[in-house]
Amino acid sequence: MPQVQATSRAADAQQIIDAAINHASAHGLHSLRMRELAQSVGKSTTVIVNLFGAKSGLIKSMGEEALRRDADFHARFFQSVAGLALSRDSLLTLVRHYLRLRASENAGFARIWEALLIDSEVTTEGQDLIRRWDAMRKAAWRDHLSADLQLADFAELLVDWTTIEQFYAGALQGRLDYEVIATEGLAGLIDRAFGQSDRSATATFWYRENLVLPQAPGAGLEPDSMRLKLLDIAADQILARGVTALTNRSVSVVAGTSTSTIAYHWPDMRRFVLDAVWHSVFRDMPRYLAGQQPEGDPAAADLDSWALIMTPTVSIQPDAEGFYVKYVRLIASICMEARRDPSLQDLAMLLRGPEGGGTYYNSAGVWPADFDLNRLAATRFALWIKAAALMACATGIALSSADLKTAALQLVARRT
Repeated sequence: MPQVQATSRAADAQQIIDAAINHASAHGLHSLRMRELAQSVGKSTTVIVNLFGAKSGLIKSMGEEALRRDADFHARFFQSVAGLALSRDSLLTLVRHYLRLRASENAGFARIWEALLIDSEVTTEGQDLIRRWDAMRKAAWRDHLSADLQLADFAELLVDWTTIEQFYAGALQGRLDYEVIATEGLAGLIDRAFGQSDRSATATFWYRENLVLPQAPGAGLEPDSMRLKLLDIAADQILARGVTALTNRSVSVVAGTSTSTIAYHWPDMRRFVLDAVWHSVFRDMPRYLAGQQPEGDPAAADLDSWALIMTPTVSIQPDAEGFYVKYVRLIASICMEARRDPSLQDLAMLLRGPEGGGTYYNSAGVWPADFDLNRLAATRFALWIKAAALMACATGIALSSADLKTAALQLVARRT
């Protein structure tokens, strides 16, 4: 009898976990409610509580199941191309297909990782889970690329790149402008891995030439104006807890005003949210990305001075989170919502299209002059540092100055 009961409990637990993952994949982890979950599987909430304890216990079990499914995904994926010769074109095709599979509706386990990565209140257990997940992916890619030593050394950078690109791929799948830019950027990363020179960034420049960037919503506003106050409060909430945390009431309560105040300043809530998103980007942008050059002689810039500028941008200290940590959570949360709300796709594309623009156009005095920071190099570094900042925050393992220097040397060629 005890064995029958244990089998029944295991079956109930698996049914609940499967349903929870399906719900989170379709509607977001933040929308998961114990009562609604219980109803969907025909159980009482007492059954779920007895099996998992609090909601945090259920999420931990969902993460463990997602890890099992993801490990199986990687095993099957690489087995399907076992023995395939490693070349530029084959690796390019391989990574693009990998991203498409992970962005698909069938990869519900991948949505769990996306949700956990942007959780600003991840627990110690959650950090350990994400570390194991990251180690699994890197081991799988390193094993596949081990036939070529220089590619094996590039496995970690490639996995970091796919981490952030997966968010974009999920939000923008099917858009041709995204496909041509993402493929060009990936090709540049693979060329670098093979030690080849960068080609022309034709698609990236094409997109940039036709892009109309929004103006900073806070530009020209008086420091004590209500409009700026509302934007600042909204930006703080978005950067801390994602786009879904922002409501008319959440802002008005902090502002100490009525909910009609936002309607007075903006035609609708969607316009307010979009302005708040861009305000959060422009407000906290480092001086060098905003076109304000660092003080001192630009010709004296070297790798050490570069690291001094970059290290604070990836800080994961709660009271001093770096720009890239906050910015990448913003990007990721918008991309996750764009999967469910197509009206946000244009915003996601605006964020993805000019990736690396600030790095490329404002490199003088920041990057050492002997670094060949062309457009593709700037794109791959910008994608890497966002992914690395996101992983650092999610795992609790801070990026060091040495980590940044190593990545810069791997991602950007030096002039001879």
